[in-house]
Amino acid sequence: MTATADRLFYEEGFAATGIDRVVEEAGVALGTLYRHFGGKAGLVVAVLDYREAAFFARLEEFAAQTEEKDRVLSLFDGLLSWAEEKGGTDNGCLFLRAAAAHPDEPAIAARVRKHKKDYLALCRKRMREGGWDAAEARRLAPRVFLLLEGAVAACSLLGNRPAITQARDAAADLLTESAAPAPARRRG
Repeated sequence: MTATADRLFYEEGFAATGIDRVVEEAGVALGTLYRHFGGKAGLVVAVLDYREAAFFARLEEFAAQTEEKDRVLSLFDGLLSWAEEKGGTDNGCLFLRAAAAHPDEPAIAARVRKHKKDYLALCRKRMREGGWDAAEARRLAPRVFLLLEGAVAACSLLGNRPAITQARDAAADLLTESAAPAPARRRG
């Protein structure tokens, strides 16, 4: 049911997708939805959990194939792969859309904040894995995070590949201009 709701919410929006539609497409009883999620807000949080797990798993796949500075740039490669597989990011960030569609739902707002903090932490982690020291990772990770977030925002205007590729190029420039890691530095 979560995968069905994820698809419907992303393609059609939260307001346009009622509980009845999710239940019908998922082939489950309405009582099942309420028993598992308590209502639409609970379902939205579950969908955000589902999406984050799948998205971060994709980013991990790409990171596992790289070393040093490329660990950071793999975030953009994973994002592009995600966008191309999922049919694009034309509808923007599902997390931000969930927060905007449910401004009076504290559980959704908290889940969205957690995702963004976790994504920023992942950027810092990739910096450390790439060889940057803790101070440099704290300084540069927010910039990398902003480039990733900006790429998603720009996809609907520029297209997935151009937006994400331009953001990746900007990140590569930023990393080259920073105190580049020495190959012998220890990760972690």
